[in-house]
Amino acid sequence: MNYLRVLREPGKMTEDVSQTFLGVRFNCNKCHDHPFEKWTQNQYYEMGAYFAQVGFKRGQVGKEVIFAEAGGSFQITSEEIVYHKYDGGEVKHLKTAAPVTPKVPVGDAKSIAAGADRRVPMVDWLVAPENPFFAKSMANRIWSYFLGRGIIDPVDDIRASNPPSNPELLDALTAQFVKDGFDLRKLMKTICQSRTYQLSIVKNKWNEDDTINFSHAHPRRLSAEQMVDALALATGTKAKLAGVPTGMRAAQIPDGMVAGNDFLQLFGRPKRQSACECERSSSLTLSHALSLINGPTISEAIAAPDSRIAKLVKTEKDDRKLVEDIYLSCLSRPPTEKELKAVEFKSGADRLEVAQDLAWALLNSPAFLFNR
Repeated sequence: MNYLRVLREPGKMTEDVSQTFLGVRFNCNKCHDHPFEKWTQNQYYEMGAYFAQVGFKRGQVGKEVIFAEAGGSFQITSEEIVYHKYDGGEVKHLKTAAPVTPKVPVGDAKSIAAGADRRVPMVDWLVAPENPFFAKSMANRIWSYFLGRGIIDPVDDIRASNPPSNPELLDALTAQFVKDGFDLRKLMKTICQSRTYQLSIVKNKWNEDDTINFSHAHPRRLSAEQMVDALALATGTKAKLAGVPTGMRAAQIPDGMVAGNDFLQLFGRPKRQSACECERSSSLTLSHALSLINGPTISEAIAAPDSRIAKLVKTEKDDRKLVEDIYLSCLSRPPTEKELKAVEFKSGADRLEVAQDLAWALLNSPAFLFNR
């Protein structure tokens, strides 16, 4: 419901639904036929007509602020109820001002019964096996989450002038996805069991300049939510998040505007004000490096008196075993002999301080920050 409340009008619903579920950007053909693609202005308003009967009416609860896609905000004077307007509601064409009949951009949808919600046949068409865009878009998007880049990239910009780098691969994934009844878990299993996904990040002379053919893995920084959750898991602490239950993982936060953790914002967690995949950032700059080295997020988690590091120092008296446990906590692997020897517990040294320094070094290392 909040999704519809933010979009508010059929045109925006059309643009967001097409970009999210079809991988097609429909916003360019709002005012005119697309200059480079097959999409027409008529198709924009025909698809928008499916959302024309989404209505909003005032409820009984107090004021609330709604954030617009562009980053601004407007205030709703009371609680709102989102409902289906059975008594009408039409989209009018920009040029003719005439009511537009609902129609899907490719193929045909079921007819709309009198008084029925127009969105139902549109959704049935959306996930129909013969829809040439939905399965392809989702297969491509899930591939990008595991491999760091879509076979069509950007993943939400499928068009003739942006062809896939490997059409046969995308067609095979799409066909398998449809055959499995749009089962995302099976699609993920297929990708993760593939030889391509298991390739090393180490390049050779034949693929050192390859960026699109998946001939080797690309190291990718963990997302903002992954970093916060991994840090909490490694140190046995809880992320600081405002307005949500204690212990909730960053990946579970339902609202892009949840505050209390500047780390999430700095490292690119999207505010969810746009349907574009580009809203999420995975960049690495000096600000990110300074936050990791000098910021409070990692240092406070390590220094917490009830952290896993502090508990390990108290319970594990064997120095070698302590180092092994810290490596397992932070990197999910035991240390090598060379790494073991590099950690020195000198006579009279503060054992907790040595353990914390080790954890700090591991949590700032590429091995922790990158998922490849």
